[in-house]
Amino acid sequence: EGVRELLLFGYQGKLIKLAGGIFHTHHHQADGRAEVLTALAALEGLGGEGLLELHRAATVEAALRGLEVADPALAERLRLRIASTIEERSAAYLGRHGQEGMAVGAVLFDRARELCARGPIGARLLERLRDGT
Repeated sequence: EGVRELLLFGYQGKLIKLAGGIFHTHHHQADGRAEVLTALAALEGLGGEGLLELHRAATVEAALRGLEVADPALAERLRLRIASTIEERSAAYLGRHGQEGMAVGAVLFDRARELCARGPIGARLLERLRDGT
């Protein structure tokens, strides 16, 4: 259809599934949120008990809120990694389905509907959207 750019807006607890390569996000199809969250947190350097706390949290929201209290800088890096990974995995998925070269951006919000993370492409596309260009 000629779409060259796609900006995904979504709740961080739902879109994190895309970061794990889970594109059928209905909970009856697959979950994996805790596993994706802890894997990405480990890549950001979190270990041991911190990873267990993230994995045991009732929701992604609760896990990230707890991490925000314990280590705000790590929580910020993790949210950025989540958004960036969503962009990368989504673009790869679309590429496998005949949409090579589409720029996919991700903008995540929390339960309070506040924007909490943007991937690099998402930040650029959101700025263009706000500017009307």
